[in-house]
Amino acid sequence: MNIPRIYIILLLSLPLFPAGVMAQERRVLTIEEAREAALIGNRLLRIQQEKANESYYQIRSISAKGKPMLYASGNYLHSFQNNNFVIPRGGIGDFLNIPIPWNDFTLYRGERDIFTAGVLAYQPITQLFRVHHGIKAMEAAYEMENSKTQKAVLEVQAGVEKLFYAIKIQDKKIAEARAAVALADMELYDAESAFMAGETQEVSILGLKAEKASKEHNLLQAETDRDNYMADLRHALSIGDTVALELAPLPENGYLLLPEQEYLEYGMQHNPDIRAARYQQDKATHGVAASKNAYLPDLGVTGGVTYQGIIKELPETNYFIGANLTWNFLDFGKRRSELEQSRSKALQASLYAENTRNEIRNNIAKAYRNARQAEKLLSTAEQAYLFREEEYRIKENGLEAGLITRKELLETKVALEKAAQQAYAARLNYNLSVLDLGIFTGKLP
Repeated sequence: MNIPRIYIILLLSLPLFPAGVMAQERRVLTIEEAREAALIGNRLLRIQQEKANESYYQIRSISAKGKPMLYASGNYLHSFQNNNFVIPRGGIGDFLNIPIPWNDFTLYRGERDIFTAGVLAYQPITQLFRVHHGIKAMEAAYEMENSKTQKAVLEVQAGVEKLFYAIKIQDKKIAEARAAVALADMELYDAESAFMAGETQEVSILGLKAEKASKEHNLLQAETDRDNYMADLRHALSIGDTVALELAPLPENGYLLLPEQEYLEYGMQHNPDIRAARYQQDKATHGVAASKNAYLPDLGVTGGVTYQGIIKELPETNYFIGANLTWNFLDFGKRRSELEQSRSKALQASLYAENTRNEIRNNIAKAYRNARQAEKLLSTAEQAYLFREEEYRIKENGLEAGLITRKELLETKVALEKAAQQAYAARLNYNLSVLDLGIFTGKLP
């Protein structure tokens, strides 16, 4: 039986499809990609950005109040009666028996279709002072919201990086737990062999079984914690479970810790909370100036053109220009109360800004101390790991030479994995300390 060539090609290519699908669903994620992906689709971050956009639109709305205002109006009426104004014969009286007027006199002939229209322009003058300070206040509010957006960006990126570190630390804990389980298996095997030879009691085996179960529990707990951290990372990056996610190795070089004074100087200028407090203070200052301008009268220039089709004896089109002055000289203390409220807000903003600077300065100093301590712990943990690594190398050679047992090598392997986990965790904790410094200063490392 001859099989068509197309069927042969399809049958040969079928095993390639699953591999191709899995290759498409596999993703290796670096720490830099995680930082960038965290900003895409983050709803809370988008809400904060929209708050900044709202302040920008308010700036445009307030600035429009200082522009000329142009009003157009039109009216049309249709009358079902002749609205003529007629003086009847003799309606005024008579003179020498002569009626005045002699005949009915139409003084005004009304139209049935009446149309009026007009255009009015008004340019405020004294109100421009209040508009100016209103714009400055909203510009400060806009910059304040942008500072909050910057803080949200830093927190989102730092949060994802911390999850990345947590998963990597759990990988080391899992390796340590697996080595401990392997050692427990070896100890249990030796004990069972000794029991069969009559060299030990059954109670020793029960104790080792309990120890093995405890080690397996630790392994399961470490794997569960890693799965939870990975689920949180997927949620933060909007990556579905259908994607096989793998975390790329972290860069070998850790973060560089700069002198404390550099962090303080940069943080006092670029920390988002300090910048937001500064802009809030500017907003309150312009609010005081706007409240003072409320004492000025409202003065504006007006002009326009009108059209009427009612009285034919009068001009149809009329142009005019003038000025409008309104002054509320008695408001029963309303303006003074508003001014005092603005001054109170300005004082609150000033005190809040000073408190924020002191708090950030203390946070930077505390974070820097933690980073220095983490740096020292990192040094000792790496030294311990190097010693354990050399110990394992020597005992591995001893096993090949028949000088030690495999159980002794496994014991050293467990100690090595524990030292590796501690050194790795110390390095990531050091990075986290420098990362916290970046959040307080306003710039991630």
